[in-house]
Amino acid sequence: MVSVIHADAHGREIGYLEWCEGDFTVGRLNTFELRVPPSDGVRAGDYLMVEGTEYGGVVDGMEVDTTRDYVTASGRTWHGLLATTVVVPDPGSERLVLTGEINAVLGRLIERQGLGLCMAASGEDSGMRLDGYGVSRASSRMDAYTVVTDALRSVGAKLRVRYDGGLRRAVLSAVPRAEYVSDGLDGNRGDFVVRTTRPYNHLHCMGLGEGTARAIVDVYADADGNVSTTQTLFGSDHKAKVYENTNLEADELLAEGMDELRDLQEELRTCSVVSDGSERYDIGDIVGGVSVEHGVDVTTAIASIVATVGADGLTLETKTETEV
Repeated sequence: MVSVIHADAHGREIGYLEWCEGDFTVGRLNTFELRVPPSDGVRAGDYLMVEGTEYGGVVDGMEVDTTRDYVTASGRTWHGLLATTVVVPDPGSERLVLTGEINAVLGRLIERQGLGLCMAASGEDSGMRLDGYGVSRASSRMDAYTVVTDALRSVGAKLRVRYDGGLRRAVLSAVPRAEYVSDGLDGNRGDFVVRTTRPYNHLHCMGLGEGTARAIVDVYADADGNVSTTQTLFGSDHKAKVYENTNLEADELLAEGMDELRDLQEELRTCSVVSDGSERYDIGDIVGGVSVEHGVDVTTAIASIVATVGADGLTLETKTETEV
């Protein structure tokens, strides 16, 4: 069984939980839910984490069911703590500009967001820089997790989070974004499942107006996923649905409908990673699968990892951007 550290609200380690079951989800949900013994005294505001991993965070809530021999602790992972703070430019400024060696930038951002009690940035030089990366006051992508991951991706990097018991903090660092496309199904690194599906290839788009005066356009995708106003697939190859936005005139409706149909073409191929439980991929790593025998290939990125804590230790379920 994996050892889960219990620390108080000040980050002071109390010890290891007697036992623990549940999961940490990082990358998308960025939350955790763990069943723990009542005798361990876990309470809201405490921290639960696994040494040397990104699986940990702060307890936000407790559920007590008197018919059970456990209580359930739920909260935000380290990623979730970042995701629930907003990076706001200084008063009077339209943009916050991030410049410098990336780990140093991460350190300044941690302090700016008030997370210095539980997080720190690596003191090592990442060898990578941000040169004037801007966060706009008008952006919808202002949470600190999105800001960090977007900024790092812009220079080919990814965020790595590891809990360090010596520092009593989760340590954030920037490392190069790994690429494993060449190690796909025909390689030796690991196994993939590549799925192909028939995406929608016709959107009947309905916009502003009523009756015969209503704005209506039809957009189509061909067998290669190219989008236009010309239908090329018919009969059982044809797959259609209605798209509606009652605020758009015909021209705007056409542009938005084409964008929507392009997004739907992502369903054409998906790739999942078959994990053996070892921690080989980080969020943001580029992965791919190729099967010469079956004539399929795909390139995508790791988007979510679910780490399940149980009697068998720590097991991982990895999902790519095409799955979540």
